[in-house]
Amino acid sequence: MTAVEAADLKAGNLGVTLSTWIFILFSKGQQPDSAAVAAACVAIRDADADAELDDLGQQLVSAVVELLASAAPDFERVLEAMKALFGDGQVGDDLGQPADRDERARGIRRYQFGRNLPWIARIIDRFPDGQVGAHWVMVEELTDTVKVMDPYPWDEVDEQYVMPLGDFMVKWELAGCESVRFG
Repeated sequence: MTAVEAADLKAGNLGVTLSTWIFILFSKGQQPDSAAVAAACVAIRDADADAELDDLGQQLVSAVVELLASAAPDFERVLEAMKALFGDGQVGDDLGQPADRDERARGIRRYQFGRNLPWIARIIDRFPDGQVGAHWVMVEELTDTVKVMDPYPWDEVDEQYVMPLGDFMVKWELAGCESVRFG
């Protein structure tokens, strides 16, 4: 499998994107309420220099996909699973509010400043094969551009990119402004 094919399997993949987000939260001290997810996070954190990080990352992805109980869950199931994992009061879906785009952007910037954590969003995009559809991204930073994080840092493929704020907002709005944030 080429690096491009490997990236295509991971980019936009909900299980991969959530796994990375969960590991970031874990590394910041948040304990997931799932023995399998927590064990996979510990295995990655405690891995030595010779460890196969891709294998360990795939174990985390498998645990997260099992937690979701569906290969293609709807947004409500994703939100429910993340609330079960970290607590109802810790996970929110309000970054897509209010309806005014500028106010939404200001709210996201306040969240970023206060938490310094990425958040998950579903956007509509065109894929390399020409198809248009929804996929999941992890947003690291929103300023006049949007920095989308590499959804799977345990492989050798860098999938981080930046897009203009207006482009991101349109793609996110087309997907219903669905998002998951911590804190």
